[in-house]
Amino acid sequence: MSLLRVSDRRLLSIMAVVAVLVALNAALACVNTLRLRHTLDLVAHTREVLGALDHALVTATEAETQQRGFLITRDDAFLDRYREARAEAGETETLLDSLVRDNDEQVSRATALHGHLDTRFAVLDEGITAIRELGFEEASRMVMTGRGTDAMEAARTTVERMRQAEEILLGARVRDAETSRAMAIGSAVAAGLVALFALGALARLLRRQIRERTIAADNLHAEKELFRTTLASIGDGVITTDTSGRVTFLNHVAESLTGWTAAQAGAQPLETVFHIVNEDTGERVENPALRALREGLVVALSNHTVLRTRRGEARPVDDSAAPIRVAGGAIVGAVLVFRDVTQRREAERAIREADQRKDRFLALLAHELRNPLAPMRNSLEVMRLATDPEQVGQMRGVMERQLAHMVRLVDDLLDVSRIASDKQHLRLQTVEIGTVLASALETFRPVLAQSGQQLVTTEPDRPVHVRADPVRLAQVLYNLLNNASKFSLPGSRILLEATRQGDRLLLRVRDEGAGIPPEMLERIFEMFVQVDQSLERSRSGLGVGLSLVRRLVELHGGSVSAHSDGPGRGSEFVVTLPVAEPAPAAPASPAPAAGRSRPACSGTRILVADDNQDAAESLARLLRLRGHEVRTVHDGSAAVSETEAFQPHAVLLDIGMPVLNGYDAARAIRAQASGRGRLLVAVTGWGGADDQRRTREAGFDHHLVKPIELASLEDLLRQAAPARD
Repeated sequence: MSLLRVSDRRLLSIMAVVAVLVALNAALACVNTLRLRHTLDLVAHTREVLGALDHALVTATEAETQQRGFLITRDDAFLDRYREARAEAGETETLLDSLVRDNDEQVSRATALHGHLDTRFAVLDEGITAIRELGFEEASRMVMTGRGTDAMEAARTTVERMRQAEEILLGARVRDAETSRAMAIGSAVAAGLVALFALGALARLLRRQIRERTIAADNLHAEKELFRTTLASIGDGVITTDTSGRVTFLNHVAESLTGWTAAQAGAQPLETVFHIVNEDTGERVENPALRALREGLVVALSNHTVLRTRRGEARPVDDSAAPIRVAGGAIVGAVLVFRDVTQRREAERAIREADQRKDRFLALLAHELRNPLAPMRNSLEVMRLATDPEQVGQMRGVMERQLAHMVRLVDDLLDVSRIASDKQHLRLQTVEIGTVLASALETFRPVLAQSGQQLVTTEPDRPVHVRADPVRLAQVLYNLLNNASKFSLPGSRILLEATRQGDRLLLRVRDEGAGIPPEMLERIFEMFVQVDQSLERSRSGLGVGLSLVRRLVELHGGSVSAHSDGPGRGSEFVVTLPVAEPAPAAPASPAPAAGRSRPACSGTRILVADDNQDAAESLARLLRLRGHEVRTVHDGSAAVSETEAFQPHAVLLDIGMPVLNGYDAARAIRAQASGRGRLLVAVTGWGGADDQRRTREAGFDHHLVKPIELASLEDLLRQAAPARD
């Protein structure tokens, strides 16, 4: 019994020891587990500190971005987001203080970080105050001082130091966690095989879970940052939703386009934040993101869509959406991508309007060219049938007037083209405005006589001079007078008034005619734009005259404006030009001696080369009537050969001829033995500055644009008079 009791006592002792050992190991395991948990909490705490550091820089950068947006656009929406970013930065700083309060070094660095960020925000506030009170230039100067940039750079340096310290601390805590795990596992082994297996399995499971959680936390953090950075950096608006269609994310572009901030839009129904309607009907259309959630497919709206912003604005957008799926394929939300296409729609609209104006112009051009052709053809028939010289003379006058009208149409088109391509050069001189008025009135009198209207002119009391090209300025006045005549009734009055106001000269043309609707007062100066486009209008034009007026006036450093009280109330056009000092009087030129005037030339040998046989023969017949000896050819090669055989004093060459063009023909003629002294004149429909340069380079002496004035041609032919033989 005693042995049994001893054995029992020993067994009990052993069991007690074992129990104590198990209890100690269990307690030790419990202590190590608690230590492990504490270490893991410290690891999570360190990661939270790192996240707060990142967020502090992100919110400061966001505040910089919104402040710059406000400086550039002065849009208060940027200022609101700037204030939100500042408030968020303050909250982040408070959180950071609470997280590092047990680390004196980090507390010191956090204090320094607060100072740097406060300095940066103060500079940003100064920029906002400067743009409001001092203007953009002063605000830009303050930004360029670099004080805010230095503070931000110091903040980044401080954050980097704090990150390094936290990462070192993170490494130590992770190592502590590993040590605690090993001790927990070792103490569990000493508790027995069952406890060993149980604790070992538990330890392995715990270790796996800890590792997986750590990896998962790191991966989730990285994925979230990558996702957030990617969506934030996209140039299009991006909105994400959950499976119920409620907003979970907006990038900055989406905030700008919708008028909602991410905070305001969070958990809102997508249709509230992204409210879209049909551009044509104004009716609400189905949101593509909701359809993507329902059907699980990528969706793009093919119809024209308009976004109604929170501020009530309408923005044309292109949008598409796709479901967001996890690895298993389950849909967890949707992403909506959209962009503002206002500029593209405006460009498309401008192209359509330009096409319409072009079509109207071509129709008007055909109409305006046919109008003078009809009386010209009728006059030709009358001249062919009439025997009365008076009737023939009248028809000749009709043809001359209609031809002048066609030439004026073509010249206006060429002038507008040259000005639009910056090829119009003015011959500026100081001129007295009365001279310009007289020139314009002389050109306008035939129109006035035909219309039966009255012209009242008012000139300044004293001479007023302007720096101008007198021909072009007279053209401006003629176009305005002609425009007033076209849209006024017979017998009505047209007023032309020139007055000086300080250092400006005002030229007014006022009529009592059709007037101009208010919406057309600005557009009236655009190319091919006409107020009256009805078929009933009796007199019209190509819609280039007023456009030419504005461009010529602007080339003179002036401006032109239109005024009217509305349809049927007449209109007024006001040209404003800077006044110039009068030029010093030039010495009087001696009067030409009697008998020194140049006589009309005759007996000149002339070769006319033009592939248009009617043009060549009619010009040749006209020159023969003037007493010249004329031959004609119809291609460039024949012109070269005939020049060698005929030895003309002057050669009139068209440019666009078959076999050999006018440029090459001129070079070949100049290469002949007598080619250097021969007068070469280009007679062509091409009259641009580049065309005239090419004719000079080819060896032509002069360049005349069809239809040519006979007087101008006679002046040139005097240079090739037979006296040179």
